Amino acid sequence: MKKALLFTLGLIVSGSVFSQSFSGEATYQSATSFDFPMDSTRMSVEQYEMIKQRMAKALQKEFTLSFNKTASLFKEVEKLEEEGRGGMRMGISMLSGTGGLVYKNVKENELREQTEFFGKQFLIKDELENYGWKLGKETKMIGSYTCYKATATREVVNRSFKKDGSTTDTSTVDVVAWYTPQIPLSQGPDIYWGLPGLIMEVNFKETTILCTKIVLNKDKEIEIDAPDKGEEVTREEYTSTILKKMEELEATYGGRQGQGRGGRGRPNMSIQISR
Repeated sequence: MKKALLFTLGLIVSGSVFSQSFSGEATYQSATSFDFPMDSTRMSVEQYEMIKQRMAKALQKEFTLSFNKTASLFKEVEKLEEEGRGGMRMGISMLSGTGGLVYKNVKENELREQTEFFGKQFLIKDELENYGWKLGKETKMIGSYTCYKATATREVVNRSFKKDGSTTDTSTVDVVAWYTPQIPLSQGPDIYWGLPGLIMEVNFKETTILCTKIVLNKDKEIEIDAPDKGEEVTREEYTSTILKKMEELEATYGGRQGQGRGGRGRPNMSIQISR
């Protein structure tokens, strides 16, 4: 998957990258692999693999990161959905939250996320997370850039809905980032930042976010506007909203226990809130 995403990494530079006015735009692609228990009584191996591939394809996305020396704005590139793909992405997105913008200001230590969940728009305001990155010596090339490895751990909230009840717990997720000092900015895709160079790749659980193109410009600094639409909430309030909605869905499914097609009743579901 990574090789497929890593097409020609272009660089357009109007002079020295170390100029006083320094900004640009990076393009990233994300890919997520899916794995779930297989019920051999309901599907064949071929059907199982086909579903996995379709789900992974539905989660492939493209993003742009506009940045200057102090701030950045990360947003998804809107694309026309392929036939049969839009419904699957919509179903996954309704559970996880989708679209929107991620704004980071390293000077003001400010994080803003403008996102939509179940048709309602939220504006999450928070401080930038301190990842406590551990810098390594391992290197690799991403396009024409020499990148260094850094690792961190993050705490996530897990909510599982099963036929025998539901549980909420927390766990830690390992994050691996590759950054390049050749672009001396403490920025990166999504909510990630805090390294001595632009983050070119992030790996966490089954998801990889990879930079595929960079355009740098010293002549005119890009202005980065902070998003301001949606109901303003804290991180804790947003997490509580998601969990409450999951409980409502659980109650709906639970009320149909033993009913429905094939008498299967409530399915096993899970959601991980990693922000």
